[in-house]
Amino acid sequence: MSQKNFPTAPLARRLAALVYDGLILTALYILAGFVVVALIKVSNNGEFPGTLPAAVSFSLMFIIAFFYYSDSWRRRNGQTIGMKAWGLKLINENKGPIQLSQCMLRIGVGFFSLVLLGAGFFWMLIDKRQRNWHDMASLTRVIFIPKEMRNQP
Repeated sequence: MSQKNFPTAPLARRLAALVYDGLILTALYILAGFVVVALIKVSNNGEFPGTLPAAVSFSLMFIIAFFYYSDSWRRRNGQTIGMKAWGLKLINENKGPIQLSQCMLRIGVGFFSLVLLGAGFFWMLIDKRQRNWHDMASLTRVIFIPKEMRNQP
């Protein structure tokens, strides 16, 4: 069965996968924070640097999310850990592998959607093809793979 024939993933599964991935991103952000603080402390003659400016903190968060998602989508068969747990997969609507430009668009629009209280995620409830903003912007689709078909090549 072609991946294009699988149903579009429902909103509840997408949000559940987002929560799973959010836990992983939180852990990665904490680890990166330790590294950044240690580097600043070393360059500051051993003095504690205090708090990081919000711009640095948000930039670090965005960079971590970008590398996590783009690596998962491009090198790990279109699935993050959360997507794999919930039977979801990202596919390119134009056939072929997910491109870096699609990852960039998807992540950028996804962050914009989160800033607007998830409006881009809930858009799929009114879209006839059940696409959210980042699906439309990046020409990708998140599909649901039934349990009995998940381990097939």
